[in-house]
Amino acid sequence: MANNGNPFTPAFGTSPPVLAGRDSILADWDSALEAGPRHPDYTLLFLGMRGAGKTAMLNAVEDRARLRGWVTISEDSTHPGFLSRVTKAAISLLTDFDPARIRGQVTGMRVASLGIDFERRPIPEPSQDLRAVLTQLADLLQPTGAGLLITIDEMQGADVDEIRRFASIIQHVTRREERPVAFVGAGLPEIEDRFLSGDAVTFLQRCARRDIGPLDDQATATALALPIRDLNASITSDALDAAVRAVSGYAFMTQLVGFHMWKAAADPFAGITSREAAAGIAEAKMQMARLVLEPIWKTLSDMDRRFLLAMTQDSEESQLAEIASRIERNVGYAGVYRRRLIQKGMIVPVRHGWIAFAHHSTRGWLKQLPLYGTRQPSGPLRRAD
Repeated sequence: MANNGNPFTPAFGTSPPVLAGRDSILADWDSALEAGPRHPDYTLLFLGMRGAGKTAMLNAVEDRARLRGWVTISEDSTHPGFLSRVTKAAISLLTDFDPARIRGQVTGMRVASLGIDFERRPIPEPSQDLRAVLTQLADLLQPTGAGLLITIDEMQGADVDEIRRFASIIQHVTRREERPVAFVGAGLPEIEDRFLSGDAVTFLQRCARRDIGPLDDQATATALALPIRDLNASITSDALDAAVRAVSGYAFMTQLVGFHMWKAAADPFAGITSREAAAGIAEAKMQMARLVLEPIWKTLSDMDRRFLLAMTQDSEESQLAEIASRIERNVGYAGVYRRRLIQKGMIVPVRHGWIAFAHHSTRGWLKQLPLYGTRQPSGPLRRAD
C-alpha cells in the first residue's frame, strides 16, 4: 500500500478497501447471474454523480462474475470506437476459448509410401461482426455454466449511434436468444436525457437501473473505520464522527478523508485523534475542490453558475422559488437549471421545491471564487460573504 501502509485509495476508477452500503445491489446481481438472461438485472445500469462509486461497482460486479468462472470485457466510452474495442476483445476471447481456430481442422488424410499425411484446412478468422462473435463465444461458454459479462463505463460520453448499435446487439443475443451475455453500464445522470428518454435507445430504457447515491452514516462509518481496524490501527469515536459528517455520504470523499486522516496522524496505530482528523478533513476538502468541483465548474454555463452562486446565500437548503427570484427568472425557467445541475452532480433535491448542494464543501468553495461578473438586470451577482 502507498504512503506507509495507508489503506485508502483516493483515485478515480479504483476500488475502495471496503465497499460499504451496496450490499442489496450486489445481492441482486448475484441473483441475476444465478437466474440467467430472464432476470431483470442481467442487463443493468448504474447511475450516479461523479465520484459516487460507479466504477467501483463495475469492478465489484466483474469480480463476482469471475468468481463464477465468467469472462469479462471492460471498456469505457470516453473515446470514440468503443464498439470496435469490444469486438476486438470478444474475438480475442473467442480465440482463447476455441484453440481449434488457430490449430486448423483435419479434413482428411492420405496414405503415402512413408506413412500417413494429414491434410489440414485453416479455419477462417473469426467474424468481425460483434453479434456473430458474441453468439459463438456464448455457445462455447454456456456448457461450462459460465458466461460473458460486458461492462461499459462513462456512458454519458458515448456516441449515440455506437450505443444504439451496441444495444441492438445485446438485446438480440441476451434478451431474444437468452444466451449468457450480461451487460452492466455506468454513467452520470445526464444519460437519462441522452439515451433513456423518448425513443433514443429502447433497449437501455428496459435495463434495470440502480442509483448509486450517497452512503448513509452507518455505511460511511464502516467504510472509514474498517480499513483502519483491519490494519490493527484505530480512530477515536469523536474523530470518526467528524469524518462521517465531512464525507456527507460521498463515496470518493470517504477515500479522500480516510487517506488524509491517516497521513496526518502521528501514529495511526496509537489512534487517529480528533485534531488529526480535522487536519485530514481540511486537506480532503481542498482535494475535493481540485479533483471534482473545479472540473465540473468548467463545464457549466453562465446561468448554471449564477444558480449555484445564488444558493450560497442560504445556510443549508435552498428554495427553488427564492433562487428564481435571485437570478430574476421565473420558477419554470429556474427549474430547467435545477435539473441540469442535478444531472451534473452539483445539487440534490431534498423535498418538493427545495434543493441542496450535493456536497456541503461546495458552498465554502464557491465563496472563495473570484467575483463572478455576469451581469443581471440589477447588477453583477457577487459571491456571498
